[in-house]
Amino acid sequence: MEDALQQSFYCDHGHPDIQALAAVLKAGEDDPAAIAGRTFYCVRDRFVFGFDLYQRKASEILKRGYGVCWNKSLLLVALLRCNQIPARFGSIPLKRAFVKPAIGAWYRLANNPFNHCLVHAYLNGRWTILDAPLDRKTYESLFVPLGVEWGIDWNGKDDVRLYTESIVGPPVVHPDIDAALNAKVGNDELPKYLALIGNRHVNRRMWKRAGAHATVPIVPDTAGHGVPFRS
Repeated sequence: MEDALQQSFYCDHGHPDIQALAAVLKAGEDDPAAIAGRTFYCVRDRFVFGFDLYQRKASEILKRGYGVCWNKSLLLVALLRCNQIPARFGSIPLKRAFVKPAIGAWYRLANNPFNHCLVHAYLNGRWTILDAPLDRKTYESLFVPLGVEWGIDWNGKDDVRLYTESIVGPPVVHPDIDAALNAKVGNDELPKYLALIGNRHVNRRMWKRAGAHATVPIVPDTAGHGVPFRS
């Protein structure tokens, strides 16, 4: 359990912005499952689904206001660990067409299978899978019209598993988060400058279709006021 609470270079939950948001999510609550629920929905919906580099710190993701599976999973792990909830960074292999509804023909540039990132949180006496990359607007605009059989909500107990029709192998835990992200979780990525250009283009098209956009997250403080998380 100690390993599932540690800070690392990318999982920098000692950063004051991470600590501030974690405190807001915990405020007035002692039940780990309830805190995890608040954290899951904050990461899922306050941070829009959008592509970014693998090598981003949790604190950077918080400030940018968006992320894809590896970004949002890292942020979720950091916030949970900050509130002393054991959490591990994981992945699961999927057929690459899983992301076609979001990015169209660009999916052909992805690995096949693609190692999709998710979170294992220790709650209610077991490791629970939490998959939080799709904000509600993106899910309802781009995936629901295709009749997907999986949902994105969490009942506080069972696993949340997306893209179930595309799973081709069991989930894997990555004990060393930094090593996993430096290795891009086994996936390929364009050189950094090309990745940044490609991500920007894909995100603009996707956000326009979904009616979503990235913003600096605004989270209520304990007095109920809106607080933008900036340095």
